[in-house]
Amino acid sequence: MRLNIVYRTAMDDMTAGRSMRKPRGQGPSRRGEILAAARRLFLTEGYERTTIRKIAAAVGVSSAALYLYFPDKDAILRAIAEATFETLLARLEETQRRDGGGLDRLRAALEAYVAFGLAHPDEYRLTLLAKMMASTGPGRPCANEQPPAAAHHSFHILADGIAGLMRAGTFAEADPLLTAEAVWAAMHGITALLLDQAEHLKAEPAALVAREIDIILKGLAA
Repeated sequence: MRLNIVYRTAMDDMTAGRSMRKPRGQGPSRRGEILAAARRLFLTEGYERTTIRKIAAAVGVSSAALYLYFPDKDAILRAIAEATFETLLARLEETQRRDGGGLDRLRAALEAYVAFGLAHPDEYRLTLLAKMMASTGPGRPCANEQPPAAAHHSFHILADGIAGLMRAGTFAEADPLLTAEAVWAAMHGITALLLDQAEHLKAEPAALVAREIDIILKGLAA
């Protein structure tokens, strides 16, 4: 079946003309070009309306050539998500190497999470707002896939930090995983708000984020 699809798309491209194809020798950067083009199309046209052929055309290669890098759209979107979470994980890991106590590192991680979302709005929307976008506009429908490993590790930086502060008596005892999810939900919410509804806010973004974190940390205190 896959060979039939590749064959048909290759024949279609040949009949449409060869002018869209890029010259040989650009292979090392091709994967990144595909991901960048797909990211733009997923955001502007929506996941369902974006086709492999559209992505290939945006890159300047044939559909058959694109299949050499990714088997389908899901694989492209997953690659975008994996790269996004790997970058986020690196930012969060950096906060854990800073001087100071566990409370300072947790605050730094929460600040870094929001800063990451604001610095990478397209990736954040595709990776973490896809369900919301699917119901209100362009976006990808809900997927039933396991999150990338980097997403799991990113969450556990938050959960482990909270658990450590509970053991130290800084935070009141509670379920650390449930607490971490509640804290993440709050930070995700303010990030989404700053990305797509900032015009409704009167407060300066940095002050709003700082106040949100203050409320969270004081609410968790023993």
